[in-house]
Amino acid sequence: MRITPLQVAILAATLVMAGSAVSASATTLHGPPAVAQAVLEAEHAFAGRVAEAGVAQGFREFMDPQDGLSFGGGAPTRGAEAIYRASGGDKPSAVRLTWEPEEIFAARAGDMAVSWGRYVLTPNDPAKTATTGRFVTVWRKDAKGSWKGLVDIGAPD
Repeated sequence: MRITPLQVAILAATLVMAGSAVSASATTLHGPPAVAQAVLEAEHAFAGRVAEAGVAQGFREFMDPQDGLSFGGGAPTRGAEAIYRASGGDKPSAVRLTWEPEEIFAARAGDMAVSWGRYVLTPNDPAKTATTGRFVTVWRKDAKGSWKGLVDIGAPD
């Protein structure tokens, strides 16, 4: 039986929602160490880009151009450009998004991985409160060897 990336994401999300707990002080890596480490570096680069350029631009650069799916309530948004537009496009970001993966599961083949962890979405307006939650990202290595988000799911606490 072949498991699709979406099935992997659903399974990972189910584990996260069920309360799988891992120390937030360090990311636990599973699978081939070099692959898991590369995905951790991609996570950190993604988070850094979001901090620097905003949510929309960060997702535009790190989600798969055609197949990337973002789930944030309602129907998923497909493709990096559509995710960019749905996240506000060229408008200045109204929020700051930060996150850290708690676990990364890398495939033995070295071309896919799943990460999960906690996020904080902080409005720029100090009168509004921050939202915390958990995320699951399915990563796939593209033809150029870069890691791109294939599925991104965020669930508020």
